[in-house]
Amino acid sequence: MSKFLPDLVQNASPSTAVEIEGFGLIHVAGPDADKFLQGQLTCDLNELKQDNWLFGGHCDAKGKLWSVFRALRSEHGVYLLQPTSTIAASLAQLQKFGVFSKVEITDASSLHRYILVLGQDAEEQVSAMTGIEPSQQHEQVQDIHVLQVAEHAYLLVLPASFKVQGQLNHQSWWQALHIEQGWPWLGTEHQGEFVPQMVNLDKIGGINFKKGCYIGQETVARMHYKGQNKRRLMRLEGHTDSLPTASDQLEVQIGENWRRAGAVISAVRYDNEVVAIQAVLPDELEQTAKLRIKGQESSSFTPCSHTDENGTK
Repeated sequence: MSKFLPDLVQNASPSTAVEIEGFGLIHVAGPDADKFLQGQLTCDLNELKQDNWLFGGHCDAKGKLWSVFRALRSEHGVYLLQPTSTIAASLAQLQKFGVFSKVEITDASSLHRYILVLGQDAEEQVSAMTGIEPSQQHEQVQDIHVLQVAEHAYLLVLPASFKVQGQLNHQSWWQALHIEQGWPWLGTEHQGEFVPQMVNLDKIGGINFKKGCYIGQETVARMHYKGQNKRRLMRLEGHTDSLPTASDQLEVQIGENWRRAGAVISAVRYDNEVVAIQAVLPDELEQTAKLRIKGQESSSFTPCSHTDENGTK
């Protein structure tokens, strides 16, 4: 019996381990690391301790995102965990401004591997794999990091040489968890396209509106205080022959016509053939709206209605 179905991903029993592909990190170290990053990122580095992690965004001067990341402390600085496709552009921007501070900014992706462990007994499996019994949002022993990212779900940042016993499951489990939790997976296809609120970074605690100035802050603050954001990250479910990619567009039916609605961010197909899509769409989109993938006339999607105020299930 299949266990890769909506609503069952986090509750897999026994738990499953997944090698996360296309994932990496930027490392910022040095005596000015926190001060420097405070002027670059949407999150508040004063809130980043050894026992937690933070969502955050890195924006250009117009407030458009270079990347969405999870920030955590390393032994000598700060890691920014994010899709590898966004690292080159984000790294270049950070290094451009980093010359004025005592910081060392590097792509440390190849020095690590990234494992997701999720399911009913995930805590026990993490302990067996790493020797760490997770009790905080972020645990670190030497160069092993354990992040609790959701209930019964842990992200492990391990040395590249770390050996994992047993078979690792497919990347789709990680994609499904992202979509079900409402976490944006921003790739290079959409760099420079969205302000943070459009991918719900404010809803998942990735923006601090009281921290002071950072690059792009004026746009982000204006959209927040003046209510100017009209687009949001949403989850759709439906059916299609070809799994959508981040380069695909969605169309919405208006009467007898179809009009452009927004961009696909990520998608996953469950074992029951249901396809879940994460997309940036107009926030006034009705729950009864009918959508399709542009160029796939037989596809059919509707917004998920069972969401809470944070945009997650």
